[in-house]
Amino acid sequence: MKRYWLLFFFLSLLSLPAAAQWSNSKLSKCQIYMWDTCRMRIAKESQETIYMNARQALLREADKLLNESPATVLDQERVAPSKNKHDYFSMARYWWRNPDTPDGLPYIRRDGEVNLETKNLGRTQLSRFEKQITILTLAYYYSGKEAYAEQAWTVLRTWFINKKTYMSPHMQYSQVRMGHNNNQGSNSGLLDGYSFLCIPDVLSILSVSPSAKPKEVEAIRQWFAQYLDWMSSSEQGKAEARAENNHGTAYHIQVAMYASFVGNDTLRQQYIRSFAGKRILPQFESDGRQPKELVRTRAFGYSCYNLKHIFDFADICERQGGHLFDDAQVRERIIAAIDYLTPYLGRPVTAWPYQQIADWEKEQQNLCWILYRADAYFPEKGYKDLFQKYNKAKPSDRNYLL
Repeated sequence: MKRYWLLFFFLSLLSLPAAAQWSNSKLSKCQIYMWDTCRMRIAKESQETIYMNARQALLREADKLLNESPATVLDQERVAPSKNKHDYFSMARYWWRNPDTPDGLPYIRRDGEVNLETKNLGRTQLSRFEKQITILTLAYYYSGKEAYAEQAWTVLRTWFINKKTYMSPHMQYSQVRMGHNNNQGSNSGLLDGYSFLCIPDVLSILSVSPSAKPKEVEAIRQWFAQYLDWMSSSEQGKAEARAENNHGTAYHIQVAMYASFVGNDTLRQQYIRSFAGKRILPQFESDGRQPKELVRTRAFGYSCYNLKHIFDFADICERQGGHLFDDAQVRERIIAAIDYLTPYLGRPVTAWPYQQIADWEKEQQNLCWILYRADAYFPEKGYKDLFQKYNKAKPSDRNYLL
């Protein structure tokens, strides 16, 4: 029996190049915004064990999602202060009940300590949505199986289109700090929307499927046009634009991405041209330190997080014919930032001269994935060797496919 199973397995792999040609030929006609389709093509056609394992794990995850209900903001355990069930609502993760007041208000900040009250709200459902739509879309890309695309479209309709289940195109009640600002959202809440950054590429891939309907693609594009307008005009958005740390970086990237997606070329150009001068040179010291991240209680993690954003933006620029790291000063700053963190790989948290109160091993792995991406831009630095030395990801990790 085992022999027949192995025969079936290897025969199934023989079909991968044909599926690759089918999908890639169609995908070549679509606009890709951030995902590295060259690397994805290699991951799809390669018979290397690392890619085969990742592909098989991805499809197993996707199979489970075929019978899972789509995520929706209606599944939030609490309704937003607006009482509108379609309004996204999340609470600030590091804000806690005040022990000195009878009702616990106003909440007080304990940086880096996650309040469990924030669970099962909008952020939980948004993360679930992002996971569902990413896995199903990639499963469709890597297999060509229409069932994955069909379920992916069900997820998209549920979140963006269906009048009974959609999310309002704003985050007015994101990362609420209870007892502050009349329980309106905080500017930090716009970071929750980073989960939407994959949607333009998701739609590019899914638009070639038989399940796609042009009017629904346009409906989602219009949703993002409204969302982008809210980001640009709301007081929350304006405040987040002024942020001088990873929040400002993430805001800048989202605006550039969504402007490109909805066809606002003026805004896209403005944000692409201003990125280095506004988000890299002021935030990254010449020796690689990121002062705004190092003051946090999870300093190593937030330093990695901000770097991840930088590579997201570099990928966006590449897809649109630009090259973020052509600027020598920008290139030097980002290399210095990576080199500032890598000496702590494989070492205990006590070796780190700043605070990292939780998730030390997790953040070390996040740095490894940054090295994996950085090698494509700076091959002369030997980051691939560092990745291979310290990487502890499972062979089935989805990151190998992106």
